[in-house]
Amino acid sequence: MKTLQLLLIAAVAAFTFSACGEKKASNEIIAKKPEAKAPSGPVKMQDSRYMEEVKWKDKSCYVSIVRRADTSLPVITDDTGAKYYDNVIDVTIEAHKEDGAAYESKPIFQKTFSKKDFASQVTEKYLEKSALLGIVFDHVEGDNIVFAASVGHPDVLSDDQVPMLVTVSHSGQMAITKDTRTDEAAQ
Repeated sequence: MKTLQLLLIAAVAAFTFSACGEKKASNEIIAKKPEAKAPSGPVKMQDSRYMEEVKWKDKSCYVSIVRRADTSLPVITDDTGAKYYDNVIDVTIEAHKEDGAAYESKPIFQKTFSKKDFASQVTEKYLEKSALLGIVFDHVEGDNIVFAASVGHPDVLSDDQVPMLVTVSHSGQMAITKDTRTDEAAQ
């Protein structure tokens, strides 16, 4: 009987030590989710500069586009409470001199755009929560240079935007319309 008690005690001790030892491996991975903290101040989109030489009415022209955040404009607050600075975009079209060595002194077209320039194409409510996202050279069409522009949500992960076309005539006149082309036709 003493032998049976000793065997029972030894079995319980072995079980206890083995239970305290190694834990079973689990396939579950537990990681703490990082807390998303709102930025301490308004977010700026990255500044950008673009220049391209284009043929327009049988002459070479330089198209220059510069985007920068403008801290003097009202700060945009989206539906989540995130704050963003709005942008302004400088567009300049300058003709070459005949020798191609330098620009002529007077640009054919020069304008600093803000989102208010596109107010005729979007609602006032949409304009309040949006920023001027970008303007890019699109193509030359007869006497006009056409730029693609967009106003939309300033978060870089958002695809909420209204595409528009800015058409500049050789005389420097400008028109803004919604871009109704499909993605395939716009490329």
